[in-house]
Amino acid sequence: MNVFLANDTSDVPHAGCKAVMRSLTAAIAGAGLVVTGRHANGTRDIDAAAFDAADILMINGEGTIHHSGPRARFLLSLIQRGKRQGKRVAVVNALFQQYDAPADDILAGLALLTVREPRSAAFARRFGGAPVTLLDSAADPAFLSKGKPRKLTHGRVIGGAHHHGLIPAPFAEWEGDRLTMRGTAYEDIVATLRGAEIYLTAQHHGVYAAALAGCPFVTTPSNSHKIEAFIDWTGLPIPVCMRLDEIKPAMSFALKNRAMYAELQDFLRAQSVLTPAMLAAAL
Repeated sequence: MNVFLANDTSDVPHAGCKAVMRSLTAAIAGAGLVVTGRHANGTRDIDAAAFDAADILMINGEGTIHHSGPRARFLLSLIQRGKRQGKRVAVVNALFQQYDAPADDILAGLALLTVREPRSAAFARRFGGAPVTLLDSAADPAFLSKGKPRKLTHGRVIGGAHHHGLIPAPFAEWEGDRLTMRGTAYEDIVATLRGAEIYLTAQHHGVYAAALAGCPFVTTPSNSHKIEAFIDWTGLPIPVCMRLDEIKPAMSFALKNRAMYAELQDFLRAQSVLTPAMLAAAL
């Protein structure tokens, strides 16, 4: 069966986004499906012929469907378009923090709806969805075992931050090795963090990388609920800093509670990403 894949983040210069698409592409191929058309993240360009010819519309919901933004509304309009054409519609790996939609039941009747944490699931149910909560596809264990660690010169490693996050550049004044989501493969980031003392990051995929590595971390909110909602899902009392003066106490907490981050690592190991078998069963 032919798939039109929307919100393809393969060309985004971000290790987490590339890791997501690597996993989703492998799951699609493993389910015996063929991608015959793509819509690139951040654009409104749709190949109408490819869209119309596809049996399945699959939308990568990563980081996009929130706060009634223009990209969110665009992807929701694609769901309606796919439904009108009688396609099987799947929304996968989704952040869903939506407040308005073109229809109250926009997510009803989807062949598959997977979200990355329970808060997104709650929002999705408001619009008729029947979500399944899975790990972010960047955490796919099939691709994380071959990472090559970068040599560190400092026990503290400093990550990046979203430019629309709660606190602009929250870790700019801290000393340490710099390691963001740009210019490095995701598995290499995870491998590097296995040798770090602590990671300071305000990026969702940075938090995930630290959790996968069992590395203590300190974080602040991004541009949506994705970081704090993920931590809430784990049930662990890991702090999310809302102010700059909370960062130093949070660092002390993280370093004194290393076992908690090992528990977080175990939590991830007990969960699943979207698999080929799940896609095949749904589509």
